[in-house]
Amino acid sequence: MIADVVEGSDVTATEYALTSWLNVVGDATPTELARDLGLSPTTVSAMIDRLVRKKQIRRVRHPVDGRSYRLELTAAGVRTNSRNGRRLGEATQRLRGHLEGDPEEVLAAMRLLEDGLRRMLEEV
Repeated sequence: MIADVVEGSDVTATEYALTSWLNVVGDATPTELARDLGLSPTTVSAMIDRLVRKKQIRRVRHPVDGRSYRLELTAAGVRTNSRNGRRLGEATQRLRGHLEGDPEEVLAAMRLLEDGLRRMLEEV
């Protein structure tokens, strides 16, 4: 489903997760992104390099730590994220039409699963 959402947008599904999170938080360090997304620092580093080359995100000087940087969406990244967000919303609506049971109960169960997975990742 996510592959269909990002098709033609110049970002992969995993890159969309990273840019979507940046869209939510505004900016973040690579370490914060790796922690929040449950990805390894090396995976995040490679994604950052690709997204910078694609002009979807940019590195900005860290206001406190001169050795570090923060990441934020570019104008192109905002447009791409918005387009993919609309497509994800449409796909989610189609999915809801095929769910058996109350969609809110399904969502609540998914949130419980996410919470458990995050706690498990914190142990690693």
